[in-house]
Amino acid sequence: MSRIPGPARPSARGPQRTLPTPPSPDRRRWAALAVLLLGAFMGFLDIFIVNVAAPAIQTEWHAPFADVQLVPAGYTLAYAAGLVTGGRLGDAFGRRRVFLYGVGAFAVTSAGCALATTPAFLIGARLLQGLAAAAMLPQVLALIQVTFPQDRARARALGLYGAVIGAGVLAGQILGGMLIAWDIAGLGWRTVFLVNVPLCAVTFVGAVLLVGEDRAAVAGRLDLGGASLLGLGLFGMVHALVTGPERGWTAVPSCELATGTALLGLFLVWERRVERAGRTPLLPPRLLAQRGFSRGLPTVVCFYGANGAFVFLLAFHLQHALGFSPLGSALEFVPLAVLTSVGSALCGRMVARLGRWTVPAAAVLTAVGLLAVGAAVETAAPGGQAVALLPGLVLYGFGGGIVATSLIGLALDGVAAADAGAASGGILTAVQAAEAAGVAGVGALFARLAATGGAVRGFSASVLVLAGLSALTAVLLYFLPARRPAP
Repeated sequence: MSRIPGPARPSARGPQRTLPTPPSPDRRRWAALAVLLLGAFMGFLDIFIVNVAAPAIQTEWHAPFADVQLVPAGYTLAYAAGLVTGGRLGDAFGRRRVFLYGVGAFAVTSAGCALATTPAFLIGARLLQGLAAAAMLPQVLALIQVTFPQDRARARALGLYGAVIGAGVLAGQILGGMLIAWDIAGLGWRTVFLVNVPLCAVTFVGAVLLVGEDRAAVAGRLDLGGASLLGLGLFGMVHALVTGPERGWTAVPSCELATGTALLGLFLVWERRVERAGRTPLLPPRLLAQRGFSRGLPTVVCFYGANGAFVFLLAFHLQHALGFSPLGSALEFVPLAVLTSVGSALCGRMVARLGRWTVPAAAVLTAVGLLAVGAAVETAAPGGQAVALLPGLVLYGFGGGIVATSLIGLALDGVAAADAGAASGGILTAVQAAEAAGVAGVGALFARLAATGGAVRGFSASVLVLAGLSALTAVLLYFLPARRPAP
């Protein structure tokens, strides 16, 4: 019969020296997650931080508005077009390795943006910065999937990732406004790019020390045909959506949109042929057979399309209609950011206590918040709008924090480890394309309504459309499969 050991007896030779306890594997995993989330935060921060700097860039160089618009749009275009390919590169060559290359390239291209001397130089640097982000960001989600194999821990980690997306979008407005207002060392708008360099250094060192390497067991050759069709299709479609409303839907952007859409259709046909031939497709068609992924994609499009458009419209309304400074506009976003963080922090406990209705109900709350914002703009006195907007922003932020924290995890639940990079790239591509389309489409609606009925009417009517998108998000969330129970 085996003997169960009892407590250790003290040695007769006197007290023994106790060796320091090494950090537990679990603590190391969460420290690694913090490093990965910092990389994700930078990628999403840079989508919106440039919006605040655009007027200063235009003033310094006396640049046409179309060139200034391509500074934020160029990043989004390259980012969206390269995400799925970036995910597959991580599957093939190692997710940690590609993440480190992406972080390094992001630092170099950010410095290049800050050193730009012409609009063309800046636009080119932004395109390269978007490609660096496309290499960096899919690895974050893929590494989370494999670092946290247990359902409960993975749900928490993916929830934090979803919260980081919302935080990056809002922090872009806040931090950008503050940096422009402070004008550190007389650098002006260049500081919105230079802020990435120390963040990249911390992320790079942390990833070297804490993040383990991982790659797909059978990666296969990179699907260059699929990468070309997807990249060109997304670039054409998103570029047309971004520039068409500004330059007019003439033959060129209309053909560009049609060509981009056709190339995306050919991409799906190509991927099925690659899979039938026994090779590794860029975006495996089997992913679309998974209910969570296939239903998660349109849900992501609705939620992030509405969110990106609302943040853009609100910043525009505050600065152009109400005359806020960049810093004043940034401060108006603070309650929204705070309540987004609160909603993200409480999400897990609320879902555990209230069940699957929690997340769709939170999407309804965002719709109510948007309606409240529209009502405040219509009814508040000109000098009191900043205060009148707060209740709607609080509701929108709290509900949006819950949705953002849950949505990515719901869409990726059940994805196999071998497809983690491709699935992550697919979801992030949907996020970026949705935000670009939301800004372009709702922005064009706002411009048309504002030209005939005034800025207030245009803003409130556009917000009403966004409230409808939030309500549709709630319906789609209800039909998403519930997360598998934790063991």
